[in-house]
Amino acid sequence: MKKILAMIAVFFMMAAFNSANAAVYKDVPADYWANKEITAVVNDGILSLKKNAFLPEQEVTRSDFNSALLKTLGHRATTLSETNPFSDVVSSRPDYGDILLSSKLGLIYGYSDGTFKPDRIMTKAEAASVISHITKDYKGNVKSLDPFTDKDSVPCWAAKQFAKTIDLGIYVNYPDANELLPNKNLNRAEAAVLLYKLKQSISAVKEQYVSKESVISVEHLDVTKKAEVDEVQITNMRKIVLAKNIIKGYFYTYFSSKDAQVGDTVTFTAKNDIYTEEGTLVIPADTTMAAKITSVEPKKWWNKNDKVTVEFETMTLPNGTCVPFKAEVINNNGVLTENRWAKPVGYTVGGAVVGTGVGMGIAAIAEGDDDHFGEGIAIGAPVGAGVGLLTGLTTPGRTYKANDGDFVWLELTEDLSIPN
Repeated sequence: MKKILAMIAVFFMMAAFNSANAAVYKDVPADYWANKEITAVVNDGILSLKKNAFLPEQEVTRSDFNSALLKTLGHRATTLSETNPFSDVVSSRPDYGDILLSSKLGLIYGYSDGTFKPDRIMTKAEAASVISHITKDYKGNVKSLDPFTDKDSVPCWAAKQFAKTIDLGIYVNYPDANELLPNKNLNRAEAAVLLYKLKQSISAVKEQYVSKESVISVEHLDVTKKAEVDEVQITNMRKIVLAKNIIKGYFYTYFSSKDAQVGDTVTFTAKNDIYTEEGTLVIPADTTMAAKITSVEPKKWWNKNDKVTVEFETMTLPNGTCVPFKAEVINNNGVLTENRWAKPVGYTVGGAVVGTGVGMGIAAIAEGDDDHFGEGIAIGAPVGAGVGLLTGLTTPGRTYKANDGDFVWLELTEDLSIPN
């Protein structure tokens, strides 16, 4: 009887537990369009639950967006002694510290009349303007707005900013993928998507806006002694592999410069897990790195080899997370090409072998005995080597080929940010 009662008690406890968990997202079903992003930002403490629900359709105020943005960038709640520049922000507000910190950092500006308007609802265009402001300098090309049917409704003051966020992939186009709805009031679901994408692209944010307090430790990679930098910053939200670190990129499939065309994508992979010396997993095995071919120089006479230049764009982790990845090949002056001396050396050695054989044959025929083979070698080898070298230096160069599993050294040109 005791066992039965215990089992019944456990059953009701589990039912209550599961019911409570289900209630956390009672207004965000599994098939909700922003379920993944909402779950992520709630788990990371960026946006909180309200009344045991997320309230995805609730509109977002400037203050709410500001506080969530600070958390996305790794800033913690703080009490500042700075002078309050805003006439409509009183010290009794729970978001008082966040608003002053934002003002100090220059994240979200106030208005010319000395107000912040913390309770004003944000539009999608205003959110795009903020994201554009805090990301690294790049003038958005307004042509990026062309695919959207309502491009003309984007306010003129936000056109370049909106275009920049589209280029960065930090925007929301729901429910119609062909519409931006720039003047629509931002709701919590849309804010969750924007902040999730911003966090995934944290390396695109200007350094002065990302919290340095969130760095837990600095660890080191030991992939190769060639690297100028080996540091990896471990934070509570991500791992930041600093620029100038070097990693190995393995060709995902067979590659030949003969078939390469500008605009094609070349895929590389991390063959093995990459850990810091201190034991933190930074890049998991089977992570892929996509590079776009930006130029192709075909082989020419005078030993001019094929040259293929690639520009790395993205890194995709095994779990599907995609992050910006900027790196360059450091083999052979930054291009995919054969070593310029490979063919001349091969031709020289081959010519020496052939010349030796020819010299020995001529000596045998001319003298009729083996005593003069040495003379044939002494004459034939250098002549054959010279002819081979000349041939190697003057004929067309070589095609670049790489098999699945061949690798190149990749040096990061920008910090690489990998979410935890």
